[in-house]
Amino acid sequence: MSITFRGGRRPPHSEDARPRLHLGPFLTGTYPKPPVKVDYVSAVDEWPMYGNDQYGDCVWAMIGHTIEAATAYGQGRTVKVSEADVLRGYSDVTGFDPVDPSTDQGTVIQDALDYWRKTGVGGHQILAFAQVDIHDPGEVDAALWLFGHLQLGINFPAVAMDQFDAGQPWDVVKNDGGIEGGHAIDLGYVLGNPPQLVGRAANGNYRIITWGRVQEMTPAFWGRYVEEAWVVVTPEWISQKGTSPEGLDVAALGEAFTAMTGEPNPFPVQPAPGPAPGPSPAPVDVADQALADAVRPWLRLRHRGTNADAARALKTWLTAKGL
Repeated sequence: MSITFRGGRRPPHSEDARPRLHLGPFLTGTYPKPPVKVDYVSAVDEWPMYGNDQYGDCVWAMIGHTIEAATAYGQGRTVKVSEADVLRGYSDVTGFDPVDPSTDQGTVIQDALDYWRKTGVGGHQILAFAQVDIHDPGEVDAALWLFGHLQLGINFPAVAMDQFDAGQPWDVVKNDGGIEGGHAIDLGYVLGNPPQLVGRAANGNYRIITWGRVQEMTPAFWGRYVEEAWVVVTPEWISQKGTSPEGLDVAALGEAFTAMTGEPNPFPVQPAPGPAPGPSPAPVDVADQALADAVRPWLRLRHRGTNADAARALKTWLTAKGL
């Protein structure tokens, strides 16, 4: 199948212009061991083109594919949004008009995710979204295990279309033909027996969904051409994983979401049954409360090395103090 590339992913916003949540600070570092075999791709029997062979709507086609997978594995029934639903989102966010080629200019992924959260695509909405550190393989693998899929933005070299048409993995070559534009794709989770790396084939390649089929991507291609990655939290996925999936600090993520947006916490976290009424708790120490209030904004930042150790220790202290 030969496809004419249509660049549809615009460069990401700067963080100064458009703040966003980052996933890293909300990963606890304690993840359940993946089973020997898990597959969040093959239950979806069809990956529609969603018009991406005619228009630069790859960001929206990616959203359609993610909805299929999240509903198939989260609620046991695949929801297939229509091409009209996908193009409606493209039009609403960018002013795209299918009869006016000059309006086919693509979409910034963050803008599309924000629309998906606030308005919905085909009646389907997400609860929140966060950016993933593409340079941290551990965070990428954790994100795949916890959420099943990632939304990737890549700079698309001309040779990748030749490789796609030939049924070959996307890989780095000496002469890549230059960058043709930006492309958005859905990275799916497949783990098999013998054990494989999360989200990858047995040969170590990533498996992504684009132009109606599964395509492989080598780690070298990832390192050179992937520019951004995001996770989305869907109601179906939280239901499938549990309202507070192990490895993700949902409560802190919800607090950060509220602090950034001013909107209510979106996560349906159910409080655990409390113990029988007992003596009234001791009053909170004023100094402890002052320290807790001071460190919370710092804890929402991304930390590495000794700072990350300090952040974990502070979280443990906050929990122990009930603050």
